[in-house]
Amino acid sequence: MPTLKCPSCDQILTLSDSTWQCESGHRFDRARRGYTNLLLAQHRRSRSPGDDKDMVQARTAFLELGRYQPLAEMLLSKLPAEPEGDWLDLGCGEGWYTERFARQLGAEQGVGVDISKFAIDAAAKRNKALTWLVASGARLPLFDQSMQRVVVLFTRLFTDDIARVLKPGGELIVVGTGEHHLMPLREALYEDVRQSGFDAGKFLDDRFSLIDSEEVTFEWTPADEQELQNLLTMTPHHWRAKPSAKADIGKLAGKAMPAHFIVQRWARVINS
Repeated sequence: MPTLKCPSCDQILTLSDSTWQCESGHRFDRARRGYTNLLLAQHRRSRSPGDDKDMVQARTAFLELGRYQPLAEMLLSKLPAEPEGDWLDLGCGEGWYTERFARQLGAEQGVGVDISKFAIDAAAKRNKALTWLVASGARLPLFDQSMQRVVVLFTRLFTDDIARVLKPGGELIVVGTGEHHLMPLREALYEDVRQSGFDAGKFLDDRFSLIDSEEVTFEWTPADEQELQNLLTMTPHHWRAKPSAKADIGKLAGKAMPAHFIVQRWARVINS
């Protein structure tokens, strides 16, 4: 199990029964489901930050259909064939990808972090051997140079803390969406569709060096309107699009939907 850092005083947390505790006496109970909330009240921007229950349920229902399995398989091909150190899935959501990474990288070496308690509550059902944490990506309760690998899928890059927890020579894997991703859905939602492809280099600095960048494209056919509504709910378009446009996406059922992802691997520069 990776060593955790107390979010209050930065000392080592030790697990006894179902409670994490540091030498200063700060205590954090592990929930019955198997996760621990290490997000301090003063570090929350709202009472319930991150994805809400509806978004988590929608993402779970969609991912369980296996539509994004080609992306998962490609990511697994980028990972070592067996465990080689502690690893972190930052912004892990409900843990669909995390659980697959754990099969290859080792669950006991893995940490899944998300700021949403609803997401982590759902994720913790998947694998009890993983360390599941409610925490902020800007204040990771992990020690310096403790992670061999960090994976970030479709979420904000907290460059400073990622650089801090990665070992020199460690690897950062980042996934974002390409310009053609869900194009029919976007065209149905907006009059003017923006074309932009993801590049983590816009957010990283000279502490990271690009290993490779690869595009993943495939398509599937949404079966019905419910699948499309779940897909919409798990994307930023859920908040941005007009209600009238969102109500009409059922017309896309039975039609091809393209997926377009950018997968980049970055090395933590040794002398930086």
